[in-house]
Amino acid sequence: MRPPLNSPKNHQRKINMVVASQGAAQVVLLTQIPLIVERCGLSLASIGGLVALGTFCLMIAGPLWGEMGDRIGRKPILLAGLCGALLAQILFVALLVAMALGHLEESDAFLALAISRIIYGLNAAAIYPCCQAWAIELGEPEKRLSILSGLSAAANLGRGLGPLLALPALLAGALWPLAWLILLPLTALVLTIGLPRIDSDKPDTKPAEHISLPPGAMMLFATALLSTVSVGQLQVIMGPALKDLYGLSALGASSATAVLLATVAVCGFLVQVTLVRKLKAPQVSFMLGVASLCMGSILLSSTLGSLFAAAGLLVFVVGIAFLVPGYSALLSQSQQRGGRLFGLLALMHTGGYTIGFALGGWLYEKEPQQPLLGMLISVALIAVCAVLASLISRKKRLQQVQYRC
Repeated sequence: MRPPLNSPKNHQRKINMVVASQGAAQVVLLTQIPLIVERCGLSLASIGGLVALGTFCLMIAGPLWGEMGDRIGRKPILLAGLCGALLAQILFVALLVAMALGHLEESDAFLALAISRIIYGLNAAAIYPCCQAWAIELGEPEKRLSILSGLSAAANLGRGLGPLLALPALLAGALWPLAWLILLPLTALVLTIGLPRIDSDKPDTKPAEHISLPPGAMMLFATALLSTVSVGQLQVIMGPALKDLYGLSALGASSATAVLLATVAVCGFLVQVTLVRKLKAPQVSFMLGVASLCMGSILLSSTLGSLFAAAGLLVFVVGIAFLVPGYSALLSQSQQRGGRLFGLLALMHTGGYTIGFALGGWLYEKEPQQPLLGMLISVALIAVCAVLASLISRKKRLQQVQYRC
């Protein structure tokens, strides 16, 4: 039996769709970089700088949007962020099309492109913290892991669908896939307008002195940072590794990377909707994620250069699929206000990707014989943080028991 249209489950489904649209938009842009270089006259370095600029703005603005969501409410903040992101994407696409048609040169358009990415990053930063906090507030406390795994699965599904959305649009013309950069946030905006401002979306007035983090929270935040550092390093060296270690051409390596990224996203989605959502204990998901991540990293590193590396990559992806909703659910059990908490988590994730992208490329050039060295170090640190978080949490529970006695 389908839930009523105005039920919390239906609202959560719409929130998941908003998250999926954001994930798809990110991947659509990445898949079009070669065509933007060719048709618009932008250098790869310029595009990289623009993407990094937007990512940096996402990183610094996430906690601010989350805090405003606590004070004002989820829906108005999410609407504001989506409207700003949509306007920025319209400007960005219009500038690229003008460059492709020869109406603008890179020197004339670059500043405006940079402004559009700044506006986009500052506004799109509202999406994940607001959606995560809102979804948690709509659900039952004991179902936090299931709710957060659903959101993570939606993001993975969006990343997997991004290349599939771009391919049909390419038949209409080289730059037509860029239309998705406008259509996807527009769709998210329409979905959000259709969500009512219900009781759980009222501003949070809890006094600051009653706000606290769970035991081992700093280790959990460190795990969030290191997990995206690991993923970022793997993503940035994937193409070069396929070219250097598997003998593929540049075009073949790019195509294979796109297929692998889509496959990985879909695998993460399937694991989260079939396995993670059935778990009730966030700690179990967290520890399964750490164990799988360690095993996958070792297997991938030891078999890189052969087809067996695909098995290591699969185990690594399964680890991430368990790990992310696991530590997110553990953190959300605190008395910390939802928007602020998930804003900080978004800061860790975005910062981790930024570090991973930079570190992965640098280490690959310095140590080409050990392309996954940085990833292995990051995963080892994740294991250390997981052990420390577990020990701190256990010590806190023992202290509480002794206090009650």
